[in-house]
Amino acid sequence: MSNSLLYLYEDAENHRLTMSGVTFSDFIVAIDSKRPLLVSGAAFKSAKQSLRTSFHYVEGHEVEQFVQSSEVERSPLSAIDIRSSHSLDTLTDAEIAELLFIMHMKRGMPSPFTSSVENEMVYFSENPGVQATVYLKDWSRIEQMLTFLMQRKMNRELRLPSSPLTAEIILNLHHLLSEGILMDFANAKQSVFTRNISIPVYAAGRYEDMTVLKEDLDSKKESIVKRGELVHRKKNWSLELQ
Repeated sequence: MSNSLLYLYEDAENHRLTMSGVTFSDFIVAIDSKRPLLVSGAAFKSAKQSLRTSFHYVEGHEVEQFVQSSEVERSPLSAIDIRSSHSLDTLTDAEIAELLFIMHMKRGMPSPFTSSVENEMVYFSENPGVQATVYLKDWSRIEQMLTFLMQRKMNRELRLPSSPLTAEIILNLHHLLSEGILMDFANAKQSVFTRNISIPVYAAGRYEDMTVLKEDLDSKKESIVKRGELVHRKKNWSLELQ
């Protein structure tokens, strides 16, 4: 799926967000995490290994460098934040098995949030930047996260200075997340005379395969419904819904 698309589908009941067009670095900065991470999916050279559990982990002060490395950008990744790397030394066999299940099966049983490491998030991706699933324990932070992801995506794709999105726009976008919001930056239109920019906003529904989503968008499948446009006019953004 093209990086010029942004797709977000919210399953608030399970604190789960499906994303496309968002990198792991984007996500970590958006949630402002400074905690150590358990990581798996590739032989990450910058990760340490716990002798007690054999889990690979990254210390909190090393996360920023880790998420920006090329090996993370091109590798599948499972990541769970933990209260401290020392907590790995006290895990029971049953707790180790629970974490292994989460990281391998990419889901919890029944929840991906465990008391053993007091994790606040879980991240899974098979194709970094193209498709990821995240769980966020404190779901009230979703609008903070959405604000950051939207702003970074627009700055990256449009490459122009712009004013921040208002709280009202973020609230309205949040309401669309349960419908599977899809924004197509590749087909943003700029007026020659007014310099206004319009970004199409769609409700796409739930997708687990982003290749299928891109094919359905390209073929103008009826289930992908245009809901409006995000418009940049006179240095301000507005969300104009149909």
